[in-house]
Amino acid sequence: MSDRKVPPYILQELPDITECVNFPIKNIQRIKYTCFDISKSLIAFGATSGGIYVFNRWPCEFIQLIPNKDGPITRLAISTNEKHIGFANGKGMVTVTECDQTLSRNYSTASSKEHLGNEVTSMIWSGCMLFTGDDVGKISILQLNSFITKTMFHGSSQTIMSLDSRICQLDTRDSMLLVSTLTRCYICNTSQEQYRQIGQKLRDGEFGACFVITEKSITNGKAETNLEITEVKKYNIVDDAQFLVGDEYSNTLMYCARPSSRIWEATVDGMVRRTHQFKQVLAKPPMKIINVESYENENVVIENEKNTCEGQSVNFSRIHSMNGSVFSFNKKALYFLNIDNVDDTVWYSYDDIIDCRIYHDMLYVWRSNGSFVSLKFMKIDKFLVKCYIDEKYVLCAELCALYKEYLLGNNISIKMHILVGLRDKLKNNGLLSSVEEVLIKVEKLKSSEATQLKSGIYVVDNSFHTQSLLDEDFDAKHNDDNLFNTLSPEALQALKGLGVTVSGKFNSSKKILKEKWEDFEEKMKNFSDRNQDLSPIGQDKENTPKWITRDEYPDDTPIINDEIIFKESSQDIEIDNNLQSKEDKFCKLLYQYSRLSLVNKETNLASIIEDYSCDINEIHELMLLLEQYCISVGALDDSKFVPNNIFLTYLNMCSRRSELLDSTIKNEILYKYFVNSCISVNVKTQKLMNIGCECGFPLPYIRTSQMPVFSELIDEFIERQWSNQTKEQCYEMCKRMPYLWRKILYLRRNEDLLHVLRILLQMLDENLLHSFLPQFTLDTWDRAIQLYATLHANICLNCNKKFDNISVKDMLSWDDLGSLIIKSIGGKHAIKIMKKHGNLIDRGSLTMKFYHTCLLACLYEKYDVTITIVLVDALYSAYEFDESRLEVCKMLRHSSNGQIYNTSLPLIVAATSQSWGLKHVNDEIKLSNTQINIDNVLTIMAETQIALDCSLCGLPLQNEFLIKDGGLWVFKCGHTFHGACLILNRVKLCPSCVVDVL
Repeated sequence: MSDRKVPPYILQELPDITECVNFPIKNIQRIKYTCFDISKSLIAFGATSGGIYVFNRWPCEFIQLIPNKDGPITRLAISTNEKHIGFANGKGMVTVTECDQTLSRNYSTASSKEHLGNEVTSMIWSGCMLFTGDDVGKISILQLNSFITKTMFHGSSQTIMSLDSRICQLDTRDSMLLVSTLTRCYICNTSQEQYRQIGQKLRDGEFGACFVITEKSITNGKAETNLEITEVKKYNIVDDAQFLVGDEYSNTLMYCARPSSRIWEATVDGMVRRTHQFKQVLAKPPMKIINVESYENENVVIENEKNTCEGQSVNFSRIHSMNGSVFSFNKKALYFLNIDNVDDTVWYSYDDIIDCRIYHDMLYVWRSNGSFVSLKFMKIDKFLVKCYIDEKYVLCAELCALYKEYLLGNNISIKMHILVGLRDKLKNNGLLSSVEEVLIKVEKLKSSEATQLKSGIYVVDNSFHTQSLLDEDFDAKHNDDNLFNTLSPEALQALKGLGVTVSGKFNSSKKILKEKWEDFEEKMKNFSDRNQDLSPIGQDKENTPKWITRDEYPDDTPIINDEIIFKESSQDIEIDNNLQSKEDKFCKLLYQYSRLSLVNKETNLASIIEDYSCDINEIHELMLLLEQYCISVGALDDSKFVPNNIFLTYLNMCSRRSELLDSTIKNEILYKYFVNSCISVNVKTQKLMNIGCECGFPLPYIRTSQMPVFSELIDEFIERQWSNQTKEQCYEMCKRMPYLWRKILYLRRNEDLLHVLRILLQMLDENLLHSFLPQFTLDTWDRAIQLYATLHANICLNCNKKFDNISVKDMLSWDDLGSLIIKSIGGKHAIKIMKKHGNLIDRGSLTMKFYHTCLLACLYEKYDVTITIVLVDALYSAYEFDESRLEVCKMLRHSSNGQIYNTSLPLIVAATSQSWGLKHVNDEIKLSNTQINIDNVLTIMAETQIALDCSLCGLPLQNEFLIKDGGLWVFKCGHTFHGACLILNRVKLCPSCVVDVL
């Protein structure tokens, strides 16, 4: 080791969590992580699939997947209170969603389109406000307003600043917003709705800026501050004199990155105080990161052996306040810049860095090779205590010798008095003698003065009370509330002893284990009278993914976490898993996969369940246990939905589906569970709400747009029941799930139609009615019109009760019913039967569309009996356009003698229909909203590569004289001809198709 002064900071690499982070997507090649953020207790990753993968931070464990269908996520930010996540996609859409979401998707979102079309470059939360910046310099605020219900909120968004260039970084401090662009930095007072530029010199490039809280007060201007924003509007830029801030920011500084390794230091009122230059101090070689292996082997190298190089000219693209330093990074290095003492600045070489996030002294690094690394940046005081607690006595002594000058020349933490124990731990007298002066100093730190805690307890050993001095970010208000945040080193060693005991509990008798526990309790009595609260440590055997609320999570990462979470706890978790029952293990596994299955449809739950059992009765019992498991981990809303969904998913994908369904039908308990599962899954996803009458009859089904979940499985279930002659069970199931009447109708398709006519009509499903059209007769339609008149008044055809939640006339009008009648029995009979029941039809309910279609159907079906259905669809859709209606009326006038020239339709009519041979032309007309005339239609036909020659005369269709003489006509097949050519040749059917047939 070098003789020169070594900065008193350590960067330690913690055990790898890459495998845990990549676990949800490890088997899915198409999904990649795109961005991430961390908070007090969470880590969240955005993905190319649009989903957000959320993990607990301590311990790192996957807890849920938040789905999103707006495309890949490019940036995200977790709110300070961890209740919301704001994220942006590649289109610039910004959305806020709730963090803790149920599988039933019973949650709300708020969106902002202020950055639509731009790239979102920075996002940051301040209370209930999300500030967002983009690549054109626009900054918006999305403010979450008051909550209306537990799961619903409104958000208001508006652009508040439009600056000169790309936003590089945003930072907030209460009502102050710090903005860094490619050229300038701005400080914005959101309560005053004004901002000003920091400094005068411009720059060009990616540079960051951040707030730093100092111990000293700095004089600023005075102004009233209001943290609540009631009305968002665009902010105004002001000069130096007009921009004022309150005294509450007297201990706040701003650091703004400048070119060539420089940083401006400015007060919150925007005045630059001085410039810090780090170019020369970064000329020293990088320090060594203490990795996991070197720490375990106590073979730590602090300094790099490389010689001093030339000064680094670094552009700090993003900077953050971290543990007394200003942190920055680029693709190849991590920088910890010490503002107060430049010589204490350290940097570390670290390749392939994509992004970094910090929380207090924790640093998370995401690398291009897919690894995700957690590091801890701490002062040497804290690290020495950690080494001692971890029984790294030789390493502790060597570092005391290395940092001897610093430890003797500076005030150190009282908690370091535990290092006195090195005298008893070290056998190397030479090493012990080299740190004797340090041990003499730390021995004097221990105080015998009693201290009274907030709870009223007097602590004789003041080290318990002063432990917080080691953690710079410790909040004193938690001193007496969070026992494990403030454990003394001796207490941690007692816990460590317990951990060793628990690790070997398989080889220890119950009596020995009990004695160890009693000994541990006795030790803890010396530190606090709250030792009874320690019992959960020994009882937490499930290792379940649990949502940790903000209130439950400690304000800082205690030293105990380094030991228990990363070292001992991993072993304890394995042992605890072994102690768990087989059912508990599978419940946990199934619950985790249920979270992933929101987006990851490739998850094979069948193999997991079949590893447990292939017997349907045992699987049903496992589902009941899974329900209790969901309740135990706090997922009350999902306790029914998760097991029901997994049960149906397994049956749906299982290769023995038919066999299992038969077993389910024969077993009353399984039958009821299957039916309840179908209802639970569909009601949770709001697929089957309000579509059944009280009597069990289906209400008019809304255009078949709401297909229930597992519809194919349910259909097969009904069909197998029907074949087993359990029809009454089918009807009972249909009453609870009215959609299933569709399947019943299909199964009864060969019966007399009058027996099922009430159900068929009340479904009002046009596709279903079409499938039954061949069975309709004049007598059937006679009865159907009478029933429809009752249904049209919103009256159930089974119980005669009125329903108000659905309007029948808005779903299937008399005109629509008329089209079905024409297709079934022809135009002539359709007019006759409608006339017969004219007293049941409201005046004006049958329009000219119906009558004109009846007339043309009568004329056309003389020559082609297969043309009616296509003709009706074409005319009904064409009647939406004025030009088409005029063409139909003109055609009818020329057919006054009851004869038609052929079975074609005018070009304009054909082009406005999806059914009459020119579907591609119709699609283009709808898409481009093109004006309908012959020239435009011919242009579109040319673009869609449709032949533009008349095959009868060989001339182009766009012939002014021939068009004027007889127009252009299209047969149902799409072949187009001059009207004059068709009249001259006296053809009735398409000549091209007739030739092809011949």
